[in-house]
Amino acid sequence: MTQRMTDQLVLDDVSVRYGDVVAVDGVAASAEPGEITAVTGHSGAGKTSLLWAIGGLLDDGRSSGSIALGDMAIGGEVSSRDAGAVLIPQGSALAEVLTARDNIAIPLVAAGMSGAEATALADRTLASVGLDEHAGHLAEELSGGQRQRVAVARGLALSSLRLESGSLLLLADEPTSELDHDTRERVVALLQDIARRGGIVLLATHDPEVAEVAAAHWHLEDGRLTATRECQAVSRILPM
Repeated sequence: MTQRMTDQLVLDDVSVRYGDVVAVDGVAASAEPGEITAVTGHSGAGKTSLLWAIGGLLDDGRSSGSIALGDMAIGGEVSSRDAGAVLIPQGSALAEVLTARDNIAIPLVAAGMSGAEATALADRTLASVGLDEHAGHLAEELSGGQRQRVAVARGLALSSLRLESGSLLLLADEPTSELDHDTRERVVALLQDIARRGGIVLLATHDPEVAEVAAAHWHLEDGRLTATRECQAVSRILPM
């Protein structure tokens, strides 16, 4: 089934401050539906702060500037979640006492799916990241890499749900940092699939090989967007 393309994401003079520290300084950029945009820069350059600002996850007063998804201005009464944003956070942010399956299914139910549909989608996405045999394990029983894969699976499941309404902005913050080479390629291929289906994918990464798959690049240097590169097609497609 053909998905309706998500509207363009546009940032204008977006800044993030933590007291006297400027983490993101006047960023102006745009991201297109159907593409992965790599967000690169050294540790502390502002990648996570920028993604959290776009996701509407910062405390009031820490971010400024304008963020729009198509004709929808994000901020005030309209959150990024209302606009169709999904975050894969750095670190897993899982509920320790829930199983891998329930860490995915419960947010899906909260987003409007039935319990049976949510469980089935949770199991499919866990299988897609190679964790089908760990669906019933508690998060606290999983390794760091497995926990990261559960977080990726949760983001993919929520993304699939959002794409059904035709609007998705996927914010993936270092989703491959704890993965081995083969699993990393599998996860990146899944993110590419989300882009092919019409979503906007912002992928923060330190890994140059992961960044190579992106159709556009945002490079942050001490909070400033110092370089962008855009092209019409993904430079390297990883196999599914």
